[in-house]
Amino acid sequence: MRKYLICFGFLVTILLVMPALSGQGQPATNGEQALRKAAAGIIDALNKGDLDGVMAFWTPDADLVDESGKTIRGHDALAAHFKTRLRELKGSRFAGKVQSVKLVRPQVALVDGEVQTTLADGERESNRYVAVWVKSGDKWLISSARDLPAEVEEVPSLTYPQLRPLEWMVGDWADEAGTMQIECKWAPNKSFLLMEYEVKRKGADPLLVTQRVGWDPVNRRVRSWVFDSTGGFGEGYWEHQGHKWVVGASGILADGGTGESTNIYEYKDDRTILYRSVDREVDGQPVADVEVKLVRKTAK
Repeated sequence: MRKYLICFGFLVTILLVMPALSGQGQPATNGEQALRKAAAGIIDALNKGDLDGVMAFWTPDADLVDESGKTIRGHDALAAHFKTRLRELKGSRFAGKVQSVKLVRPQVALVDGEVQTTLADGERESNRYVAVWVKSGDKWLISSARDLPAEVEEVPSLTYPQLRPLEWMVGDWADEAGTMQIECKWAPNKSFLLMEYEVKRKGADPLLVTQRVGWDPVNRRVRSWVFDSTGGFGEGYWEHQGHKWVVGASGILADGGTGESTNIYEYKDDRTILYRSVDREVDGQPVADVEVKLVRKTAK
């Protein structure tokens, strides 16, 4: 499959919105009419190879994430990206269908669809996408877009597309010695990932940790909140680095002390995670690093 088509599919989002917005024969609202107008504009620009016309439908701080996890963020970076794609896809035509449209708020819409691309040589490709549209003044603009695998059947929440790259963690995990166990599951509507840790300790009750992982739309980052059975709590910001998720974490201990660490979840294969906690400090004093190999106990 020609990978350069993956990101380009988002540009057809507006066109795909049109069939679903009419509400199965119900009169279109003013907002729906504006989206249809935007649909005609972006598709016209795409098929003409009009870069300025294409970029007119993205917010200044928009981001696009392809299937590999690569993120393109900001108007200038997106413009450079699409300039290259327009040149590579010269002579192509685009069409598609929508899987679902959710008007989350009057000024925010979530669109899930499939794009078919016909190349100049007649070859056809398709891909799934999800995009968040926001209303700016009297215009609808793309705020965030993400490529999805073809097997994804629905987008249940506004935050799911941002959290989906962590879906491989869903299941039960344990180290070979049985000292650490993690249960990871989706919250309702796949709005958060819920992680329950149990860490066995010599001469003490097991340490129980609850972690909720979600999408922070203000800071545009995956974020987590942690609470443990001693009364401690903390938070972290997650960064995707290839097969790793690196978490900068900090917290407050039950006795009023402070702690921080860098936690790394490294995907090895569908059955194996390498977990490391490094650069650890308690009240400013260094603490030994931790490395644990976790093996999946149950299916995803």
